[in-house]
Amino acid sequence: MPLLQSNDHADILATASAGMADLLAWAKPEGSLHSAATNWAFEACRYELSLDGSGTFDDVVKLYKSPNDVAAALHHVHVDKSQVLYTFTASSMDIALRWGVFRSPFPLMRDRSATYIEHTKEFATASGLRGFARLIKSHAIGRVDDANYVRANIRSWGVVVMETPDPNVLHVSSTVDIDWHGSTPTWVATLMTSRRAQSIKALATVLRTSKKMALKHCSVCTNKSRAFNRFSQLVPCTDCTKPVCSTCRSMPNRGATCCWGCVKNKVVVRRLSTAGLTRRVDASSTHPSTPETTLGWYTPKHTATVDESIYTQSIEV
Repeated sequence: MPLLQSNDHADILATASAGMADLLAWAKPEGSLHSAATNWAFEACRYELSLDGSGTFDDVVKLYKSPNDVAAALHHVHVDKSQVLYTFTASSMDIALRWGVFRSPFPLMRDRSATYIEHTKEFATASGLRGFARLIKSHAIGRVDDANYVRANIRSWGVVVMETPDPNVLHVSSTVDIDWHGSTPTWVATLMTSRRAQSIKALATVLRTSKKMALKHCSVCTNKSRAFNRFSQLVPCTDCTKPVCSTCRSMPNRGATCCWGCVKNKVVVRRLSTAGLTRRVDASSTHPSTPETTLGWYTPKHTATVDESIYTQSIEV
């Protein structure tokens, strides 16, 4: 994985901020549905999405924040397959640098790849309605091993989701401007672009499919349950209610099923509580006049079992 230089950090943040500002300005009703340039594969779409009980605004936001969701990838909501290279931690900004692959729609046609910035943002309008935006934009970085692919240039791929007074209806806008490069016929490039621009029309279907698929796959290892394999049978975790297989669960309390994630969190909480209690006992015995401090509850947000820096790098800005 190529290393980022200090000036790359500033460039990525500046590109993401400027791109997000342009996307939100375009999403306003007066924004144009046509590109100023004619040599790029460009398409824009605005759609009044009826959820029909398939989910809520929060479910749509969660879907766009889950790049590895299988149902979303099948409907071209995300880059077909991707992985995180770097994540950036900054105030009110959720930015990641990713490398991904666009699968070709036909045999004998090479897949496309891109290294890109993914910036997501939640906001609220003056009237109190919530909104969400996701921007994807290419960003060249060092040398990436993609010899088997044709490098695509994502000029801009943006989606803006807005609440309406009707909670069952969302206003969704999308714009896709991608140069697929290579010897791609115009009609094929148009097809690949249109699928991603028009994907907002299928969000209700994607939500239903995603929920159904989640019930058939383990939430930890994502393996699918098999009818004739008792070890792959899924059981809901008693804490987080997510389905887990026998390999990814524990039964610490007389048959109560817990996924390993919840078990690890409980262990960490117990250790922190014990350590805090020991410190208070030592302090009270050493300084009897010192008032006792209430420990409170510890809720760790993330506990990693492996060194994740091997795969991703988090950068604080």
